[in-house]
Amino acid sequence: MTLQYSPYIEGIPLGKEAAWNNAVRNDGVTVKTWEKQWIEQTKVNAGTHDFIKDSAYQVFEACAGRPVILAGAGPSLSRNWKDLIGDGDRSIGRQDVRIVTNVHNFPFMEDRNLMRPDDFYLILDAGDICIKEMSEGGTHADTPDWYWQKTENRTLVAYHGTHPDFIKKWRGPILWYTTPCASEELATEIFKIVDITKVPGFNVGGNVMGAALYFSRAILGCSVPIFVGMDLCFSYDHKFHAWDCWYNDKFSGVIPWIDVFGNRVWTWQSYFGFKNWFDFMACGGTGNNPQLWINATEGGIMGAYHEGNIKQILQMDLKSALQIFCMYKRMPSMLEKSGGGKLHLLF
Repeated sequence: MTLQYSPYIEGIPLGKEAAWNNAVRNDGVTVKTWEKQWIEQTKVNAGTHDFIKDSAYQVFEACAGRPVILAGAGPSLSRNWKDLIGDGDRSIGRQDVRIVTNVHNFPFMEDRNLMRPDDFYLILDAGDICIKEMSEGGTHADTPDWYWQKTENRTLVAYHGTHPDFIKKWRGPILWYTTPCASEELATEIFKIVDITKVPGFNVGGNVMGAALYFSRAILGCSVPIFVGMDLCFSYDHKFHAWDCWYNDKFSGVIPWIDVFGNRVWTWQSYFGFKNWFDFMACGGTGNNPQLWINATEGGIMGAYHEGNIKQILQMDLKSALQIFCMYKRMPSMLEKSGGGKLHLLF
């Protein structure tokens, strides 16, 4: 099937406020469901870790003025992950561009040697399901400890309310962050444990990749986020992740939407809310801050509407996105080939 991106439109058709309202529709239910667990797990983690001393601020400006790849766990990642490595010719890989991804991607990324020690895994989930997901769909799923051993050389960026059992299993460095407290009760109880004003606060939109975006922009100093695997919907063949998983069998309770190519796809209401949050942030957020994002997912619904794709998010293939920032890396090999009266030009 030949796919062509939909034309660009000026912004969110019904306005930013409409996107925001869709994004926060279920916040009340989320807070009521998780509030007590956030508090209790923060107490446990505070007993074993210093949130302030080991905060995410330790890596402030680590990627200042540079792009960062934000890798979600969408089904498209199974198609274009090889472009992160490159083939040494027109596909030059990510070179020195860092990756920030979520822990649900751990087996997929590690099985393919896609991560480096200076990259980051990030977790927001407070549930213990994240422990199971550390090996889900991996080639070593029958021996989960293989993946936990790999964490020795990996950095985790963690919410202070992350499940303590997950924190205990992680063997590498852990950098901590907080999020705005969604209720007065939650704020009161958390402040009894730690002065979270001294811990970097992330605006996350209820989604781990929202936390990854904020970490990359506000802490690392990333200039342009390059999204991959950010489908936020099922693929055309009803896959939700880049590997076989139980989510693929839950194709129910879904709603239709339009993807970046103008084709109908299906997603859950919660992920439609996440899509609205990302679109709202791409259009400047509450502070109307200028943004430049690249969506190299090569599919999905981020930035997509029936009228077209919002211009604040550039849609392109991953190979082209990496060429923009890494093309100069080809100069040394080109100079080696020059000679004999033949000059090789980069562009």
